[in-house]
Amino acid sequence: MKKVFFPIIMTALLIPAVAQNGGWQEFSVGPSRSLWASSSLSETIGGRSVTYGPEALFDGDTGSPWVEGVPGSGVGESLTVMTQRLVSRISVVNGFARSRRLFERNNRVREVSVSFVAGMTAPGLVTELDYSLYFLKEKALPGTFELRDSMEEQSLALYRLEDLQKDFYLETLEQFSTDYPDLFSMALDELGVPSNDWRDPLNLGLIREIYGFYGVRIRIQDVYRGSHYDDTCVSELEFGVEEF
Repeated sequence: MKKVFFPIIMTALLIPAVAQNGGWQEFSVGPSRSLWASSSLSETIGGRSVTYGPEALFDGDTGSPWVEGVPGSGVGESLTVMTQRLVSRISVVNGFARSRRLFERNNRVREVSVSFVAGMTAPGLVTELDYSLYFLKEKALPGTFELRDSMEEQSLALYRLEDLQKDFYLETLEQFSTDYPDLFSMALDELGVPSNDWRDPLNLGLIREIYGFYGVRIRIQDVYRGSHYDDTCVSELEFGVEEF
């Protein structure tokens, strides 16, 4: 596959513009979006433009992969998925799994790092194009997860991390209330949540549902080299999730 930059900003295909502000990531989210890739490969086949975007990861078809779209092997590229639930398992079909030939010709993922991502938006943080601005924090799990060089489905088990995720989400809201008190107060007022009772589990759930963001970010750290192309592919993803 010949690599072509795909410079579309703030769509379901690419990570929205992310700025760092005091440890916060400013993340623009389009309406009804819950999946972003830092890049996606676009190429022309038979006169038709084809993009290997991240939506292919959840279509149930192992023959349609997401393919990162930067020069080189794609180490450092990432996927961000908004789950709004605790993540207990990540299942992966590695590589371009349509056929053994395509699998071997393209790169496969060898190692990934996994982070949880949490944050908030507030009333009024919406552009004319109906994008919402979220302030996010990222918590990386230590080390990396190694994937087998296999076309078969495999899982990354995130054992006993429920309490860690709950604590991270609460700590993120605490920090948001300190760093952006006016925005936090606006959100509570809009929801009718008392400022002294927002930590109540029911109120936390309401905040998360309306103004919150919770999800996972998977970043490529190493690859198995393909025999012909320096494009790294993943065919399918599936998450095991639990309620907060």
